[in-house]
Amino acid sequence: FADIFKKGRWGTASFLVAEDPELQRLASLLPDYCLKSKAASTRSKYRYAFNHFCTWCSSQKRKLSYLPASDMTVSMYIIYLSEHFHSASKIQEAVCSITWAHSLAGYDDPCQSSLVKQCREGALRETSKPVHKKEPISPQHLNLLVEKYGKDFCTLPDLRLISMCLIGYTGFLRFSEIANIKRSHIEFFDEYLSIFIPKSKTDKFNEGSYVYISKTQSKSCPVKMLSRYLKLAGIDSSSTEFIFRQVTFLKKTNSYMLRKCDKPLSYTRAREIILSALESIGLDQSKFGIHSLRSGGATAAAAAGINDRIFKKHGWWRSEKAKDGYVKESLQEKLSVSKNLGI
Repeated sequence: FADIFKKGRWGTASFLVAEDPELQRLASLLPDYCLKSKAASTRSKYRYAFNHFCTWCSSQKRKLSYLPASDMTVSMYIIYLSEHFHSASKIQEAVCSITWAHSLAGYDDPCQSSLVKQCREGALRETSKPVHKKEPISPQHLNLLVEKYGKDFCTLPDLRLISMCLIGYTGFLRFSEIANIKRSHIEFFDEYLSIFIPKSKTDKFNEGSYVYISKTQSKSCPVKMLSRYLKLAGIDSSSTEFIFRQVTFLKKTNSYMLRKCDKPLSYTRAREIILSALESIGLDQSKFGIHSLRSGGATAAAAAGINDRIFKKHGWWRSEKAKDGYVKESLQEKLSVSKNLGI
């Protein structure tokens, strides 16, 4: 991957600014700024994928050029990935990383070749597997959870669980967004609360955004439940700590408290807690995941006929396709099409 900034356009750039200190300084910053055009996680993924491509090219008896690479080389590499890894995602990552590397170096993208495109489509057909999406959590499921874990004298772990579920469901939140909520991100009002989300998957420039959650008159009110949790956990309004953390049991007082280490609850532990709770109300935990909260909220909103623009903005979806992928229509909704055809 390091070779990218030694080839193509970068070879001439050093020559052009050789005698000007200020231009040299600015030119030295170019690679860093170009790399920052992608998120850190994406850069890491592409770096790994492109380095794997480079290693493969260099390992052949007749060493193949990887930068620039020919469309024939890329096509053969795609077949190699298909045969050895049987992974559609690995093929997609390889193509994207090769495209980005050539773009950074200023070379023509070999992946735009009809040969690569056809080979990629063939490989994806060969390796793709059916997607089994997790079931959405329904309002009925949440009410059962509140009955069991949201009672007046429930424990801190119980309130933590039900608060995560209600906030994730009503805010259409991903786990990363739930886990990274700090007390300073939350503001309570008479009729609702707001949560500031510093960054999310679709927030390209980490500008941050707010999610607004209304009070309800039911026992499942997410605002009241979160308020109860914060009070029991001893997290006051001036705190800047993560609110969903590991808990410790105190034998002397027969009670729980949040651990002092300001570290959010891990995905593995949160998933374990939520799935165990779903199983306790009679659900098959293999059919659900943490993302079931986000898809459950989206499904309920769609069924309620929420304005599409507000619906999309509430969940920070960037496209209709992405939004619709979270909604599971009921059988009655599916039957309504044929019922209303005038026959």
